Amino acid sequence: MEAQVFDENLIVAAKRGSLKAFDAMVSFYQAAIYNHLYRLLGNSDDALDLTQDTFIKVYKNRSKIDTDKNFRAWLYKIATNTAYDWLKKQKRLPKTQEIDEAAEFETNELSLSYYSIEQINNLDLENALKSLKSGHESVIRLYYQQGFSYVEISEILQIPLNTVKTNISRAKAELLKKIN
Repeated sequence: MEAQVFDENLIVAAKRGSLKAFDAMVSFYQAAIYNHLYRLLGNSDDALDLTQDTFIKVYKNRSKIDTDKNFRAWLYKIATNTAYDWLKKQKRLPKTQEIDEAAEFETNELSLSYYSIEQINNLDLENALKSLKSGHESVIRLYYQQGFSYVEISEILQIPLNTVKTNISRAKAELLKKIN
């Protein structure tokens, strides 16, 4: 989770075309977007290129910024879509596991207890996360590392809310198996 919040007044100024405000926004979010894209792509050069592409898209679409909504979620959605579009062009988009939406959502009571967190810290967390099934890594990172809500993750990844819940539940179960 980010410790500081970007000044809402700068978002409004960037929306109106202030290059100084837009530059401040890029400076504030650039590292987080790069890290998000790096985790999706696994390649530093591609993540750098797509970080730049993301901010170009944000600048071109700055008039669409809704100051009543979560700017950070909108930015991550653009970054994620940019990565997925690039992966499709490269024909490298991982096949996602189809989830039967008609099936009743099972609440999984597995939780990452303090003990489990300690075990994960002793293991190579990054490798454990990267070994998760397609779709699971993204939701776990967005939820636990970036602090987005289920609804925000649904918007960012453009998947149904129940799919987010299912993927988080299954990812936690996978992680618990890997650490036990």
